[in-house]
Amino acid sequence: MSTRCYVGTSNPANSHFMHARFVLFDGHPAAVVPTLARIWAGHAHHDTRALTAAVLAHDWEYLDDAIAADTTSAFAGQLPVAGVGMTLATTTGGVIDAPEPVSVFPLCQAAHLDAAWIYLIDPETATVTVHTDDGEPVSAYRLETCATPHPRSDIGAGAAGRHKRGGSPRCPLPSPTGAPR
Repeated sequence: MSTRCYVGTSNPANSHFMHARFVLFDGHPAAVVPTLARIWAGHAHHDTRALTAAVLAHDWEYLDDAIAADTTSAFAGQLPVAGVGMTLATTTGGVIDAPEPVSVFPLCQAAHLDAAWIYLIDPETATVTVHTDDGEPVSAYRLETCATPHPRSDIGAGAAGRHKRGGSPRCPLPSPTGAPR
């Protein structure tokens, strides 16, 4: 079962409007927040504006900081973006459709989206605010405290070197009670 979400940033000219991209799979905060932090630390080199640009470049099947450029997809038109994730593509009659533009919506209208979670990246503070499907904020995380090693990066390490997918002790991501869908 997929947990859909949107990831983006607010419009600097009007903070009530969000520019975001759709993510089809793994949209729960326990997966998205640490993944965004690792993309920020790796692909974006601790540059929150570069993180935002990378995320807004495509709609995503999933975000994955450990994805390599040579990763393949069984679906036509989907391409890996090294250190970010697998793009989302659709086809009509066997022809790959043009990519969708960035979604722009007021956060107060988030209930009309088909997504359980919305993540708002703030380039000024290097934080990610988690919103429920009705647009209400439930928590905020500093990217620097959530950038734990990828769960698959320490396969050969002992138990003491392993981090759970949910984050680090400084970035606890418990499952919110009353989580949507």
